[in-house]
Amino acid sequence: MACSAVAWPRLAACVAERPRRSKDAGGLVPSRILRVRRGVVALVATVVIAACGGGSPTVASDSAVTDSAVTDSASSASGSGGASSPTTTAPTVARSPLAASIVAAGSILYDARDHVRGVPPASVTVGAIGVRDSPIVGVGVDENGAFAVPGVSQVGWYEFGPRPGDPGSSVLAGHIAFGGVDGVFRRLASTKVGGDVVVRFVDGSSVAFVVTRVERIDKDDLPAELFASSGPAQLVLISCGGAFNRDRQSYEDNIVVIARPTDWSTSR
Repeated sequence: MACSAVAWPRLAACVAERPRRSKDAGGLVPSRILRVRRGVVALVATVVIAACGGGSPTVASDSAVTDSAVTDSASSASGSGGASSPTTTAPTVARSPLAASIVAAGSILYDARDHVRGVPPASVTVGAIGVRDSPIVGVGVDENGAFAVPGVSQVGWYEFGPRPGDPGSSVLAGHIAFGGVDGVFRRLASTKVGGDVVVRFVDGSSVAFVVTRVERIDKDDLPAELFASSGPAQLVLISCGGAFNRDRQSYEDNIVVIARPTDWSTSR
């Protein structure tokens, strides 16, 4: 099957829950972080990234999302994606009771053959915003296209796209908050251009990135080019952000941080 141009989701309704002080259990939380159409080996723009919120945006006043470091722009990163139809099946990830319905659906994932090989990422550090060795969990989508976002202290890596540092866009998504608890990407909007991001892999190797863009983008306008499966290597960090609509109990925008690799610690 020929692959159409890759398009990706928009960060959308971050449904709030009643605030509670429960600790993150590390389980996967089902969410509509991305959605794909059955039979189409491309991610489509009608997709919704949804469970980045979950709780009042004032859980921690010193970590509230602001616009000071964010460029309001829908300009896209360079690169475009395209791939042949997949032949592998997405591996099943560990599930919490809340994610019991998440199942593997490799038949609707693009370019799985090329990207499931190699050493997977284990953790990410964005020191300037207090993210230090936060564990990365590889995730996919179910038959309905729902993406499982990990718990608030974890980061979800779309493991059927490129690995961090490989050609194309490697996408990491995390909560801004959930269930009244700050998420790992609560302060993502405070990231500065020129800042460092380091991804470590399970074999001990790592790749360093430098932040080149920080943007706040309307949830309906997330550019497809940010999710290219080929082209120049870039790391894309995504969460919800912008204004919190209390009537809809959701954030209005996406916070997108783009970084380019600067150095490999070892050859993988």
